[in-house]
Order: sequence, then structure tokens, then C-alpha cells
Amino acid sequence: MFALVTLFTYDMQMVDAFIISHTKPRMIPDGRFSKGLCNDVPISLTSSLINSYISEARMARRDYYNDDSDQSRPTTRRERVTSRYRSEDSKETVNSRNNRNRFDRGGENQIQRKGGLRSELISRARQSPPRSEDATEITQTNAHFFSKKSLTEPTFYQYDNENEINNQEIHKALCEGAGISRPSRIQSLAWPQILSGKHTIVADQTGSGKTCAYLIPCLLRALQTPPTKRNGSPKVLILAPTAELADQIRAVCSKISQTGPSFSTMVVTANGKYTTSIRDQIRMIQRRSMDVLISTPGRISTILRTRNSGLDLSNVKSIVLDEVDILMIDETFGPQLRTVGAAAPLLDKTQFIFATATLPDSIVQTITTEFPGVVQVKGPGLHRLAPSLKENLVDVSVPADSNRNDELCFDVKAKQLLKALRQNRCRRTLVFCNTVESCRSVENLLNRKDRHGRVYEVLAYHSAMTPEARNANLQLFANGRKDDRHENVDYILICTDRAARGVDFDEAPVDHALVFDFPKDPAEYIRRVGRTARAGRTGTSTVFAYGWQLPIARSVMGKKLDSFKIATSDMKYNENDYEPRFDRRTKKRRDQQMKEKIENGSLWE
Repeated sequence: MFALVTLFTYDMQMVDAFIISHTKPRMIPDGRFSKGLCNDVPISLTSSLINSYISEARMARRDYYNDDSDQSRPTTRRERVTSRYRSEDSKETVNSRNNRNRFDRGGENQIQRKGGLRSELISRARQSPPRSEDATEITQTNAHFFSKKSLTEPTFYQYDNENEINNQEIHKALCEGAGISRPSRIQSLAWPQILSGKHTIVADQTGSGKTCAYLIPCLLRALQTPPTKRNGSPKVLILAPTAELADQIRAVCSKISQTGPSFSTMVVTANGKYTTSIRDQIRMIQRRSMDVLISTPGRISTILRTRNSGLDLSNVKSIVLDEVDILMIDETFGPQLRTVGAAAPLLDKTQFIFATATLPDSIVQTITTEFPGVVQVKGPGLHRLAPSLKENLVDVSVPADSNRNDELCFDVKAKQLLKALRQNRCRRTLVFCNTVESCRSVENLLNRKDRHGRVYEVLAYHSAMTPEARNANLQLFANGRKDDRHENVDYILICTDRAARGVDFDEAPVDHALVFDFPKDPAEYIRRVGRTARAGRTGTSTVFAYGWQLPIARSVMGKKLDSFKIATSDMKYNENDYEPRFDRRTKKRRDQQMKEKIENGSLWE
């Protein structure tokens, strides 16, 4: 015998019918009465099953009544029954996972539904094959970033090794560990050249995937060589100009080794997240074996000059110079790099890889002189910004007779800074300054404007801070606070060029980069603004420039300029904006006026 079961929901307008087996009524523990539960349903049935029925009834009701159509909602029973026989196209839009309700009976999962649309939808869902995890889809936004080639391209893992099948498996595991489902353009160009063993220059814009472009083929070659039993003898040596960049490379290696092939990594820097004393670092080198060694030129040259340090570079297969433009332009790195070159094997046994985001002609000439036959791999975005980046230029020039007034110049910038932060509200914003003093002035300005931290939280990142404080602020900027009070708070990191190199926020991307002080070297503009719109994402940049900086800024930013504003044109007209300090009477100015009135005897006039 069958009975019509009516499920009462919290919405009294929602009534749907299910036909199921009936033997005797049961009382649901939460106080509801149902006539349609069969004998073989356990007596411990609670309201969770009823709630699942209700959720399915709501889904079916949306499906039957076609809420998205322009027609009015059926009110009578005749209209509701008629609306159930809609077209097949609209029936197929139901998500199949919301149409399944399984419960265990006698060790078997059975679907207790009969008749009509529900059975048809469930059968279609069960007949459809499971959807496989495809490669990243190329869209109009990320087309400039991803390559059209897939990871199964033979040139990505083939080199002078007979075990091709094993190479393919290792390469696939390395890419999965790095989270790569489709290679970027620079990766598809660099992988075959690096696997060939030639000296290679890898140059492309920031955020294009250069770290994995040289790291994955180097690891593929290193993992195919027999392991060395000697401690302190790496197979891959990576040199970075800053400890922050070394820490970022270390994070990429850790991510790959956790889910991919196992290999050991060690970071040796003077300061940073993993820093220790040089004695402890020498002890670790003497007691541990490693596959990848990441360091800065200064620290590794000091260790190499130390007697009995235990560091042996005779088994190094690849030496990577990341940010090679800085390593070769800065004269302080010259003697340190020569120390590393003297300890490394001959050029015919070691592969040198040079990675950079800017490639001046002088650097190319120096590398080709020292390494004849070097291969240049230049990405399509070299010396360019991402197409998904929105650039804004603000003219913060002051009148010619006031260009030496530092307070006036700062006030003009301060007003535009607050205006840019209001117009580009986002979760994370980077503000770049040239000096530590400028960072502190901007930090104090923002803290005064939001003393209780209800709108944004201001963090600093510069060389005057201790490494522990810098790392703490960096982690807070990337991850945020885990309380309800800061759920809607924006995070602003005020930093120098130290954060422009090596700081990557892949898990917490930066949405807005604001250049408060135009860089002294125009090439640094690409690195600063390159912190946003990375890996095919979108972003916004705001640049402040004045006087002689304007033509340089226009030439660097190119024709792709979304907006250009003159700060002094709207300086005093908007009452809601920040009022500059030179327009209001500060305490110092009031005291000076009071003193002058007392001296002149005009205080009471």
C-alpha cells in the first residue's frame, strides 16, 4: 500500500509530495509526525533525514517551478502539477549531487526514490562519467601567462638520459608538487633548453613563473643522478641577492618535496626566516646531506673561506644566479661570486643558469663574455607589465617656488594616498617608499587616520626592523588575523625595495600596489608593480611622480595608461577629502602667531 507523504517545511508555502513505502506511522524524535517511513528504516531516525528530504524538495521545487523564468510562480495545484512537465533542457540544469539521498540498509546503499523526474535525474547523474581534473583553462585574462602546450610535451622531460619513462614520471610528480597543471610561457621555453645542459639566461616579467622554470628541470637532472653519500655536497646551488628571495625559493622547494619526489633543501643566509648563527650553519652542513643549497653570495663565500667548513661544491650539476642583474651590477657581489666560481667545478661540468626580470644590454654582454655559447630564453612579457594590470599615474608636482618645501610635498602625496586607498579598497595593498624615513612618515599618517584599526591595519617592512619583526609583519599581511574583529579590515604593508624582490603572495595575492616614492632606478618600477597581477590574475597600480619624474614614468608605463590625474587641481575643493597640513593651523604655527602678537602688543586688539 502506498500513501502520499506531505513534508512540512519552515516555509509554509513549500509543499512537495513523495511517494514511498508505507506500513505504519512513526513519531520523529523532534516532535514531527510522518506517515511515510517504512519498517526497514532504523528507529533511530532523526530530523536529519527529514531535513535532507526538505532540501531536496526545495531543489526540486526550484526545478519544477522554474524560478529563473519571467513567468509568475504557480499558485494552484493544477498549475504546480502542470509546471512539473517542463522541457528537458531545464530539467538537465539540476545539480546531480543535490538529487542523491543514500542511507545504509543491510550493508548496501540504495536510493529510495520512485517515479518521474527524480528517478530520471538520478539515473542521468549515475550514468555520467566522473569529471576528471583538467589542466587550467586558458581565458582572455590569463592567455598572456599560460602556454598552449601541455605537460605531456616530450621536450619537457627528455634529455641525454636513456630512462625516458622514469623522466616523465618524475617530471609529472614535480609539476604536481608545484601545483602546475599547465606550464607558463617562460616555463615552456626554458625547460627544453635547461634540460639540454647548456648555459641559459631565463628572462621574463615578474610573476611569470621563473622560479619553477629553472627549478623543475634542475631537480629532474639532480634526481636522476646517483645520490652522494658525503655530507655538505649539494647537486643544485641557487644564489639570491636577498634573504627574502632565498626564503621564497625555499618555500617552493618545500612545497614540491612534500607532495612530489623527496629531496632535501637547506637555506644558508645571514638573516631571514631560516637564519641561524654561522657556526650552527657550518655544523648543519657537516652533518647533513642535501640536494639543493640556497644561499646569498655573502654568506656562502664566508663559509667557503672558513677552514674545514665541510661545504663541497665538486658534485654541483647546476648553479643558478637568481636576479642576476643585481648580482652583477652591484660591485659588492663581485668578489663573493668569484669565490663561489673558484670552488665550483669547471664550466664543462657545471651548468650556469641566470634568471632575471630585467635584462640590460651590459648584463648580456658580460654573461656572453664569461660563458660563450649561452642560450638566451626571453619570455614574451620581458620589460613589460601584465596586460591584466590597471595602471594609474598621479602628478604630485607643487609650484616651482615650493618644490623645496618637504612638508608641502609630503602633504600633497598624503592627500592622494588616502584618496587612492579609498578608491581602491582591497584586502591587501603594498605601499613602496624609497627610504626608511619615508616609510615611517607614511605609517604614522595612516595610523593617525585610523587610530583604532577599524578600516585597515598598517604594517611595516624595511631594513631598520629586526628580521623577526619583518617576518611577523609579512606573515600577518599574507594570512591576516583569525578573529571576527579583523574580518573586514584591509591590510597595508609599507615597505622599501626589500619587498620588491623575492616576496611572493601566491596564496594571498596583492590587489593594489602603490608607488609612493618613484624609484631612483626606473627598472625597479617593474619589480614594484610586478608584486600584483601575478600568474594571470588582475591587479591595480597607482604611481606618484612629480617634475622630472613624469616623462620617465610615462615612458616606463607606456601607452597602456588607464588614468592620469593632477593632484593640485583638486587640492582644496572637496571638503570630505583630507585637508593638507599647510592649509590648517598646526600647534607650532599657532604658538608662533601668539608669540608675534605678544611681542607686537597686538594680542588684545
